[in-house]
This record gives sequence, C-alpha cells and structure tokens, in this order.
Amino acid sequence: MYFNNLQEEDDYYRLNYLSVQSGSIMATTSVKMQCGDKEVSDAAIGNGPVDALYQCLYRITGYNVELEKFDLTAKSKGEDGLGQADIIANYKGRKYHGTGLATDIVEASGQALLHVINSIYRAEKIAQIKEQSNLKTETV
Repeated sequence: MYFNNLQEEDDYYRLNYLSVQSGSIMATTSVKMQCGDKEVSDAAIGNGPVDALYQCLYRITGYNVELEKFDLTAKSKGEDGLGQADIIANYKGRKYHGTGLATDIVEASGQALLHVINSIYRAEKIAQIKEQSNLKTETV
C-alpha cells in the first residue's frame, strides 16, 4: 500500500550545511537545506545557538512547533564523543518525538527538530492521501 512506501521514503527536509556563531549577546545560524528537490539557504538569530537554528528551520519549513521537552545526553566520552538530542514537540495538538546524534550538540539538536518536522510532513501527506481516497470513494 502507498502509506507504507511513504514511511520508507527519504526525509523531505535534510540539513546540508550548518554554521553557527555564538556570543554573549546573540547567536546567528546559517543553514543550507534540502527541501525535496530544492536547496534552500537562510539565516536567523536567537538567544542561543540552538534557538537561532530552530528559528531558521521554522522559517524555512513553515512548521513552528511548540517544544515540550528538550534533553541533551552524552553518548560517548572524549573529543569525538557523541551528543544525543531528544525533543518532544507539539504541533496542532499532536505530540512528536525527535532524536539527533552528532559530535556537535547544535547539529544534534537540529537533527532532532528535523526528525520531528519530517514526521509532521509525512503525517500531513498521509492525511491528504486518505482525504483524496475518501473523496474518490464518495464520487463513485
């Protein structure tokens, strides 16, 4: 069935490039993202590097989620240690969980949010397919 294939598809939103500048007053993030077939660039400021990245991702994708939980955990030790970001976000009354894993905690945080955004995107596509299918059934 088409719904199963949609769940196995590559992510619609993918981070291609990330640059972060952070200081005591504000942080700036620049990103290049793949949005389907199109590469999009944008930059944003925030009250920290993760906030700046999230503001940028919200603007590019059009999804502005409400974060309910944000956790960072060390998954290994040393200079090459991995950090894991886990978030729970609310979007239109529905909760989504996202995770990201990278040596850079800002990148891991961005991956976690993109995990959530891609889940929302897939859920909306499935809802559209179901709605179209119901309309076809009603007209037959």
